[in-house]
Amino acid sequence: MQLKEKRMREGKIPYDMLDKLIDQYSYGRKDMLIGPSIGVDCSVFDIGKKFLVATCDPVTFVSSGYYCINVNLNDILSMGAKPLFFMATIILPPGNEELDNIMEEIYRGCKRYRISFGGGHTEISSIVNRPMISGFMVGICGKDELKGSFNAKDGDRVLITKGTGIEGTAIIAEKKREEIELTFGKAFLKRALSYKKQLSVYGEAMIARKSANGMHDATEGGVLNALYEMCVASNVSMDIDDFPISAETKELCNHFALNPLGLISSGTLIITTKDESLKERIEKKGIKVYDIGLVSKDGKREVRYRGKAMKPFERDEIIRI
Repeated sequence: MQLKEKRMREGKIPYDMLDKLIDQYSYGRKDMLIGPSIGVDCSVFDIGKKFLVATCDPVTFVSSGYYCINVNLNDILSMGAKPLFFMATIILPPGNEELDNIMEEIYRGCKRYRISFGGGHTEISSIVNRPMISGFMVGICGKDELKGSFNAKDGDRVLITKGTGIEGTAIIAEKKREEIELTFGKAFLKRALSYKKQLSVYGEAMIARKSANGMHDATEGGVLNALYEMCVASNVSMDIDDFPISAETKELCNHFALNPLGLISSGTLIITTKDESLKERIEKKGIKVYDIGLVSKDGKREVRYRGKAMKPFERDEIIRI
């Protein structure tokens, strides 16, 4: 009983438990090309001349339609697909008045990225104590355009965009405004809040989709877990030389005793590629890109930092606060 309680703590369920669940309960027709798997955020279906790509993702740390649009969009983009439509399930506690704000953010996000909003389900229920938003998005891609976390190749360079802990920095800034302003000042708080504008990987993904081999969005569990998931999905290892961490992220993580490598990081796109010009082409669009390591096909499925294997985080670091 104690073991079960420990393993079912808040956050994603452990990888080994997830692997058993997928193995035991997955079912797919012949037209499902890619189904449930560790490190793979979308399913892929063969619909004839194209692939249909589908994902579903909730936002659990904030009540934001904007965040929900972006975490689902990033999954679709990381597969090399273009988004088609979005649907959402929204459950609010009695007396909550955030529905208009949530719907306005969904509307603005869909309009910005030319995604049709297909409705969904809205409900008031005492089962939640704050709004719960879960999204579902579908995209489409050509059969020669499919990417994903399962496609990293031996000898690829590992690139990441923007840095480490992007979404976590934005969430902490929103949730801890008064403490951050008191400790670091208004200018620092404004910079940290601005990380919310970096949550989408649309710009870099649309450039990388032609010449990347693998792509993966770093969400819950942070950059380290996203790298690990790519290693598992692609049956490779990665030798990492550096983890770029911004001044704001570093200061906040030090203040709240968090490890930035395990901090939720939607907005960080991990790319593996042999295209030596890709980094420069993305940077020309004003997006920071860092070359952090190399992919090797050694069968170990490890993330190694300067030669030492690293363990993935059991829970996202943001849960600590």
